[in-house]
Amino acid sequence: IRMKNKKYFLTSGEFAKMNGINKRTLHYYNDIGLFRPEMIDENGYHYYSRFQAVQLEMILIFRRLGLSIEEIRTYTDHPSDASFTQIIREKQELIDRSVCQLLEVKAFLQQKQEKLALGLSASHGKIKRIHLPKRHILLSAPITGAYDEQDFSVAADFSLRLKTIFGLYDNFGSRISIQNISSGNFNDYDCFFSYGRNDAGQYDAVLPAGEYLRAFSVGSWDRLKDVYDRLLSFAQEHELTLTGFAYEEGLNEMALRELDDYITMITVAYTAQPASTIP
Repeated sequence: IRMKNKKYFLTSGEFAKMNGINKRTLHYYNDIGLFRPEMIDENGYHYYSRFQAVQLEMILIFRRLGLSIEEIRTYTDHPSDASFTQIIREKQELIDRSVCQLLEVKAFLQQKQEKLALGLSASHGKIKRIHLPKRHILLSAPITGAYDEQDFSVAADFSLRLKTIFGLYDNFGSRISIQNISSGNFNDYDCFFSYGRNDAGQYDAVLPAGEYLRAFSVGSWDRLKDVYDRLLSFAQEHELTLTGFAYEEGLNEMALRELDDYITMITVAYTAQPASTIP
């Protein structure tokens, strides 16, 4: 190209700055034959036309979408409406999947943050009344509560089920019947449980909206008996009837240093009636 036409072109530095990339990237794309300058003068300087910005932008978009250099080169060597449409369709599907995965991660981190926040205010034996909305729960096969090989097998199967349903899920807890608690059978657990999600159709039971007691046990599982004794005394003192099951959840597994710091949150429904009998 004749020297007098250089005024219609941009140097490598100017073109790179206009498109928000490093000049070395332009040289690399030229070296591999992916994107070449419109003109190279007698001194070896590279010049680009403003019209090439559209082609470069497409390459940069393809790179951000995760296409390899070879995939981009295949398209740029033989561009067509059909091949472009195919690339866009495939990448839209990939983006949709990535967005869903990121939303799952966000929900997972939000759950962990909420549990850690509850743990920061927890003290051993602390009991309070709360109102909770309706919640869906998933249940494992029955367990013995001995946490033996059979219970660990149930836990593994339940974990796999949750992973299949949710992909990324929060840890699951255990539940024990109020009947067993009132009888002093603190190790006779019913099953493992996990909360469902509003956008997931699978669940096994529903915890109704209503009034609940929430208590905390700090330390090893041996201290749970003390908290349950306090819950029973609290219910009797305030003429409450505990119903159904007590649901135990660990709050700080991901931030735990020592077992003595472990925080278990216990949630159990109640009705404000004299507890003459335990359902």
